[in-house]
Amino acid sequence: MAPSARDQLTREEILGLLTELGARLSARGVAATVYVVGGAAMALEFDTRRSTRDIDAVLRPEATVAEEARRMAGDLGLSPGWLSSAATAFVPGGDDDPVPVDVPGLAVAAASPRHLLAMKLAAGRPQDLADLRVLFRHLGIRGAREAADMAFDVYGEHSSVLGESREDIELLAQAVLDMSHA
Repeated sequence: MAPSARDQLTREEILGLLTELGARLSARGVAATVYVVGGAAMALEFDTRRSTRDIDAVLRPEATVAEEARRMAGDLGLSPGWLSSAATAFVPGGDDDPVPVDVPGLAVAAASPRHLLAMKLAAGRPQDLADLRVLFRHLGIRGAREAADMAFDVYGEHSSVLGESREDIELLAQAVLDMSHA
């Protein structure tokens, strides 16, 4: 299933590509896992209309899955980076509540809402604000400190990923809360 002409992958296209990847890996006798993060995880978990440029994920076995993804890109005319493990260094460990995604031939899970919140707050990009609003609503977050506490709980109090200042994370969280009340 090739992505739409707008170079954005919809929820259905994400599932289709992961299904194709699972079929190809299964045919090779490869048992693989894909832990989806970022915009693709948001599309899979929360918003069937959400789209994303690529699927950011932690891949296991990474080299084998990445190799098959490159083959798929060539065969299907996809962007070479349609499945990317570049964010792996920023993915916190210990997700006790990942969201399973039913994909034949492939063990797929999306990051839990708590982990998505932490990663989106750590990134702090303008394009993450809408996702943060969804996550705040889903998690029932009513205060900036509550959001920052959750992020630091996920990453650890001395995480370099969250930056040097808890205050910066709280300011971003407050901006998200202010947007929700505007």
